[in-house]
Formats: sequence, structure tokens, C-alpha cells
Amino acid sequence: MQILKRLKAYSRASTLIAAAAFISVSAVAAETWRAYTYNAVATVTAVKGLNAMLEAIKKETDGQLSVRLNLGGTLPISATNITQAVSDNVVQMGDDAFFVGSVPIGGVVRLPMLLRSRAEFDKAWDVEAPFLRAEYDKRNVVLLGRYIFPENVMWSKKKLTSLADVAGQKIRVVSPEQAEFIKLLGGIPVTLGTSEVAAAIDRGVIDGVLTATSGYGYVWRDLLKYSWRLNVSYVDSLILVNKGAWEKLPQDTRAKVQAIVDEHTRQTTAAMAAEDQELTRKLAADGMVITEPSAADLSEAEKRITPYWKEWGSKKPEADEALKKVRAATGR
Repeated sequence: MQILKRLKAYSRASTLIAAAAFISVSAVAAETWRAYTYNAVATVTAVKGLNAMLEAIKKETDGQLSVRLNLGGTLPISATNITQAVSDNVVQMGDDAFFVGSVPIGGVVRLPMLLRSRAEFDKAWDVEAPFLRAEYDKRNVVLLGRYIFPENVMWSKKKLTSLADVAGQKIRVVSPEQAEFIKLLGGIPVTLGTSEVAAAIDRGVIDGVLTATSGYGYVWRDLLKYSWRLNVSYVDSLILVNKGAWEKLPQDTRAKVQAIVDEHTRQTTAAMAAEDQELTRKLAADGMVITEPSAADLSEAEKRITPYWKEWGSKKPEADEALKKVRAATGR
């Protein structure tokens, strides 16, 4: 009898130990991350794409990785500090389109009017990518992928139908390269996070913005009256993760996450490209003044900005090699 009691006690203890071990392993294996984006509106295609991506990550990893998205302005992180927040592990994942101030080499594909088509942009981005990933690695950040906004064009509440109209206007920009272009055209560049723009237009802090129609041109349509369709540049938004947090994940989880990021960033890029022209036509039908740049204005704008491309590279030795390779690859 005494032996039987001991066996039962041993069995109960073994069960409890096994259960505790299972709970402990599960607790260690499951990860919950915070993500932050500069995007401030949940209904834009970029945020819909991010949410779909994060839902897929949770599903495909069987809940071993959950990521909660925080919209722009909901955390005390400025749009220009997202890369640093990921580096410092304040958030484990970032969606960053304002990274060029932190990682200047990313400005290669943002140089105004350098890349004239999405095909050229894609070719250039592939050339730039190894340099960009290496710079992020130095900052304890892993670059998982990017989605691309369509043509960034000019919008204003003041008359803006030609190159000459840019002079004197306060235009919101997202990078130092865009700022230089606006200055060369006689405008006044202002860098603002996405969550700050609507109030800034309303209060007269800025007159207009550089953005894509499917970015925020359509969102801010009630505040703007003119859209001048000079393509200043395409804008890539990077999906970044903290290197330490990334390396804590099992290898198979990392492989699943990478595949999901690749798939969903492609889908988001395609969705924005598809809706851009449709939304622009809708804005025109609703009374927005939509103007294509004249051949003379395009020629003059490129004439003014072309010397800046070489000057930019000469002032950034770490980026000059990438720029030269991009220009060689694209014939620019």
C-alpha cells in the first residue's frame, strides 16, 4: 500500500513538473512585439497592408509572434526617429519612410528626378540595397523589406500649375533631398511627420505637400486645391526590425516572417500603384485642379537639380559608390 501511495505521488509530481515545463517553454517561445509607423490614418492602403501583414505573421507562426501596430502620433516617437527607436528596441518593428536623415545612403534612390520610372527605381533599389542593409546592420537593425509609393507630386492650397508657382510656397517634404529640390525651385521646405500635416495646412504653417495621390493626396483632399504632377521621386518605406529581437526568434519563424513581409510589401506596392490614377481622376472630377507639367518645366526642373546629384555624392563618401553604381545601372 505504501509503495502504491508513493507511485501515485510520484505520478502527480511528474505531471505537475511536465505541465510547468510546458508552460515555461511556451512562455519563452511566444513573443509580443510593438511596431510603429509614421502613417497616421488607419484607412490608407499602406496601413491596411501593414495590418494584413501582421495578422498573417500571427497566423502563420501559430501565435509564436504577435505584433501590435501603433499609428503615427500614438507613441512619443517622431517620424524622423523611427530608425533610432527600432535600434534602441523601444519598438521591435518599424515602418519608416523618413529614414534618410538617419541613414543617408538611402537617399540615393530619393534624389529628385534621378529615376524617371518605377522600372528605373526598382533597378536602382536593387543596386542600393546591399549598401543600405550594411548601414542598418551597424545600427543593430535588420532591413526586412520595403513598399513603394507611386509618384510623389506637388499639392497646394495655393495656385500651383507650373514651375514658377512653387516660388515662395511652404511645401512639406519627407527627406533632405526633397528639401533641396524645393529650395532650388524657390520654395520653402518644411519637414513634418504625417500626423502633423493636416493641422499644419489648416493653420497656414505650410501651403502644400509632396506626396502620392494614394499616399495622402486623397486623404488631405479637402485641404488642398491644386495638384501639379511633376514626379519628384518615388518613396520607399522600409520594414525594419531590431536585430536582437529578430535573432531571438527561431530560424523557422524568421523564415516565415521574411516570406510574409516579401509577399505583403509587394501587394501593398501594387495596390497603391493601381489606385493612384483612379483616385487622381476622382479628385479632378470633384474639382481639384490637376495639371501635368509642361515639357519646358520638366526640362528646367531637371536642369536645376542635375548638378545636385553629383554634389550630393561628393558630400557623402559612404554613399558615393552606391550612387555611381545606380547611375551606371540606370544610364543616368
